[in-house]
Amino acid sequence: MKKIYILILLIIVLIVPLTEASNKDTVIKNKLFAITIPKELDGSYIKKVQKDRIEIFHKESKKAGFGGFAFGIKGYKNPSEHSTLPGSKKLGELTDKKGILYDIVLKYPTDVQYDYTKSSKAPESFKLLYDLGEVIRIKGVNGATYYENQGTKGDDLYKDVLKKHIRAISEKWDSIKLEKENLSYMYNVIAHGKNSDEMLYKIGYMYYDVNADGIDELFIGEIAQGNWKGVIYDIYTMVDRKPQHVISGGSRNRFYVCDDAFICNEYSAGAGESGVSVYALLENSIELFPQVGFKYDSYLNKDKPWFISYANDLNNEKWDNIDEQTFIERKRTFEKYKRFEYVPLSTVEQQ
Repeated sequence: MKKIYILILLIIVLIVPLTEASNKDTVIKNKLFAITIPKELDGSYIKKVQKDRIEIFHKESKKAGFGGFAFGIKGYKNPSEHSTLPGSKKLGELTDKKGILYDIVLKYPTDVQYDYTKSSKAPESFKLLYDLGEVIRIKGVNGATYYENQGTKGDDLYKDVLKKHIRAISEKWDSIKLEKENLSYMYNVIAHGKNSDEMLYKIGYMYYDVNADGIDELFIGEIAQGNWKGVIYDIYTMVDRKPQHVISGGSRNRFYVCDDAFICNEYSAGAGESGVSVYALLENSIELFPQVGFKYDSYLNKDKPWFISYANDLNNEKWDNIDEQTFIERKRTFEKYKRFEYVPLSTVEQQ
């Protein structure tokens, strides 16, 4: 009788979780990974599943002929395959049972995918699906393992780069060696009168995803007060999963992050010429793509020294003369600089 009672208890324990699971969230999977959709969203979406991707569409919008694409999750073997895609963001990395590494990437729509003829605002059910992309639960299947945030966070990506900067400062590299090693000569300039320990408190680092691809960039600069707070001496990014140096700044060639999404280069070429050039850092690349430039150049035009240059013209140094008021108004739109609260290099563990 006791054995029968225990058997009944085991059956109950086994059956109850299965019954509860059937009433909970929906799991959608392909050959690499699975995602979980909250039960509350049942009936509001259409799924499209392929071996390396899962796409979720807002049912009402798709049936009405407005696309309805809310978000997609896809695995890419090579970063270059997704780096040029607009609206994409790396979430982590996955290793399949054969040891092949994939970037797991969130893809968002880049245009309106709901019925905008009814309202300029997305339906609540569409917004719920769209927002789910940022917090979606992902799990490897068929022997694959998913690592959330792997390959995206600065603390994991740039350890060796920070150690190199610490070594350069501790060993007091001169300007020639710094430039040869693709480091800013400013570390030598501001080192005068300071010992190595002081310099490691004076120079700091910050991680920030400036191009919104889900992967942190590394910015290294001087910890100082006033207008110098936030100046960047060296910029690094990830290219094909390896850290690469983007550019170095100097005393007359200063770099900042502006408008939260661009790299701004302030420069001076004497009392009569100064300006700022605005660039976008391309994904999976060290290329700074020109956006717009502004310069005051009394050498070029003493009476009307205000100039603007657009995109590719900036590389070719083609400048258009504009009036002072237009110059001030246009330039002001990019003067919201991100003042980094740098973490001193002295805090970096040397293990």
